[in-house]
Amino acid sequence: MEKQVKELPLIWLLIGNLVESTGMSFIWPLTTIYMHDYLGKSLTVAGVVLFIGSMAMIAGNYTGGYLYDHKDARHYLLLALTLSLFATGFLVFESGWPYYPLMIILNNFAIGVSGTIVNSLATTIKRYDSRYVFNLMYFMANVGVVLGTLGVGFVINISVRLIFIINFVMFAVFFVIASLFYKVPKNDKHHLKQAKQGGMKTRRYAVYIITAVLIAYFVIQLGYAQWQSNLSVYMEKLGISLSKYSLLWTINGVIIVCLQPIISWIDEHYNVDIFKKVYLGIGLFVVAYSSLIVAHAYWMFIMSMVIVTVGEVCLFPAIPTVVDKLSSASEKGKYQGQIGIAASLGHAIGPLFGGVVIEHYSYGILFTLMALGVFMSEGWLILCRRLKAKIGDWDESKNWRVNYQNGHVGGQNHDRKWGWHGPGRRYFKKNR
Repeated sequence: MEKQVKELPLIWLLIGNLVESTGMSFIWPLTTIYMHDYLGKSLTVAGVVLFIGSMAMIAGNYTGGYLYDHKDARHYLLLALTLSLFATGFLVFESGWPYYPLMIILNNFAIGVSGTIVNSLATTIKRYDSRYVFNLMYFMANVGVVLGTLGVGFVINISVRLIFIINFVMFAVFFVIASLFYKVPKNDKHHLKQAKQGGMKTRRYAVYIITAVLIAYFVIQLGYAQWQSNLSVYMEKLGISLSKYSLLWTINGVIIVCLQPIISWIDEHYNVDIFKKVYLGIGLFVVAYSSLIVAHAYWMFIMSMVIVTVGEVCLFPAIPTVVDKLSSASEKGKYQGQIGIAASLGHAIGPLFGGVVIEHYSYGILFTLMALGVFMSEGWLILCRRLKAKIGDWDESKNWRVNYQNGHVGGQNHDRKWGWHGPGRRYFKKNR
């Protein structure tokens, strides 16, 4: 009998996610404002820097996915964290132009590599269903957002350099956690063997669905990037202070922290169709982006952020779950990396796209395009899922059900006792 490969402890994966997210939340909300107000650069220049930084993250996502599928990714995870330590440490001593954008770009590449590897490592945890794992990871990441955005408002009044120091310390702690506890032997030797031999490829229909999901995710992140960049300037023009803008992200994090456990409980006990969550999440983003068209008072931005947040809670953890369940074991890193690429591409194009639309038209036109794009992407996803009968190689509901009953999903074996939560979990305990 083959010796079972030791799993990465979920608790340390979650703690690492929390630490990294807290550190990054001290920097990303202020990037555009820092370059515009502190370094004296135009919004166009800031948009170009953010674009290049996001392209660097895309390169990191692709690299991280490849390394996970073909190499001992733990070593490369530590190397990526070392690059992040160098970049953030450099900013402690020199954060002027052009050093700030150069280090941000380098750090984005490193985060792309490390983030993809960490998400891929999460798929090796077989004791729990993947939706449970990704729900918890998303929850801890947003606890970090709450802590970071709460802290940045106080720290920036003391010193901008202190923000960079905190960011460096957080990456240092994450490095220690990864070096001590992320010891999955060769990322699961069975997985590596499959990958090197070509393994079982992801089904054709599954690829179509994954692609449609990623397109929707890209369009949503294109709009989400406006919240993180151009919207802060828009709110300042309306007389709404930076501290109130920062408070919106605190509200975002608090709602996620409060709501995510409820969503996870519902998933575990009622086995909600994952695609219903995807549809609901995308629909809420359509409503939220549409509400910005008429927003002019602070309370309107609060309401829009609340809708965005509920959509985010439904959608963002569901995407890696869908991709994990549909992808084969030999292509986990590839498709988890593509999730990061979709997000990074949205963030890359978003600020620049928004800046051009604002400069030539208006904020209202920008928000209209955001809402329309998300609406069309949801329609495309629904259409792709309805085409399964014509494609003919994948009966989604039947295949998922049979695979779960056989302890097999997407080419990956799952322990029958723990491979499903809610009704499925009880089924396996009864019939194993």
